[in-house]
Amino acid sequence: MDKEKLELLKNITTREVKLEDACDILELNEYEVLSLIRSLRLEGINIICQNRDDGMYFFNQGERELEEGNLYHFKTGKNHTFKFVAISDTRFGSKSQQLSILNDIYLKAYEMGFQNVILCGNLTEGLYPLTSIYSESNFLDDSLKQVDYICEYYPQIDGIVTHFITGPKDEKHLQSKKINIGKRIAEARDDMQYLGNSSCNITIDKVKMAISNPKLIKTYTASYRMQQHVDSFRSEDKPQIFLYGGLLQMEEFTYRNVKCISVPSVCATTREMNDKRYSNTIGAWYITVNTDYNGNLKEIKAINSVYYKTNKEDYIKPKVLKLEKRSK
Repeated sequence: MDKEKLELLKNITTREVKLEDACDILELNEYEVLSLIRSLRLEGINIICQNRDDGMYFFNQGERELEEGNLYHFKTGKNHTFKFVAISDTRFGSKSQQLSILNDIYLKAYEMGFQNVILCGNLTEGLYPLTSIYSESNFLDDSLKQVDYICEYYPQIDGIVTHFITGPKDEKHLQSKKINIGKRIAEARDDMQYLGNSSCNITIDKVKMAISNPKLIKTYTASYRMQQHVDSFRSEDKPQIFLYGGLLQMEEFTYRNVKCISVPSVCATTREMNDKRYSNTIGAWYITVNTDYNGNLKEIKAINSVYYKTNKEDYIKPKVLKLEKRSK
């Protein structure tokens, strides 16, 4: 299949286009255009088709996955324990990123025997238009450059798997470039598992855990936003653990029998955060979930680790953290 025709079809369908017009632009018949659309769908490009009175229309939604309930299952070991580190908002591509702190978090996880990290969205700073006052906040201003940077520099330790969702910042790549960075990163890194866009649900044995990083304006207190979200759950749908990214704060409380944990950032305060007067806590949660012999929740222990000092211009000399598996 002609790659140039495929790329042209991608471009013309970023706006709604009629099949008849697509045929004229591509200089192909209807069958050939429909064949190209099928090829793009097989590549994971979500092209919407709609029949109307005057013909068939298409629109390219990019690499956006269909809205489905993202449910993943983890199991405890023989000791009925599941341990993981919770982090959020690494904001790669921003001049405020803190790779050195992220590396330190992973080293601590490694030394403490943690094998799982859950990243609650906003891996990247996303993209700003050139007209934005924040366009100079990024040192990487391209979607694929940010993906490649993460694939190269994100900490890689044998035995540790990073499970992540994308957040509103990451979705800017999908909106402007039709690129789902979560899928791209997971395809390139075996140790990074993409759980979905903005939210997902996890079971640990029979324990329900929800992760979210929604498109909501930050409130005066982190607890208010999480309480609102918990209030929206029906009783039968409530998780027992709720991890919330994007609030840039560290807080833990129980509400409606749900353990609510606001996950802090791993990024220094950006100019946008400062202009919006967002407080920004930097750190990680080291969480242990214990279940009983039937797989039900027995105990949750959450230990916080806060970093009070950031490294200026940390992005200029990034260091790769890559460790091989411990020898027995």
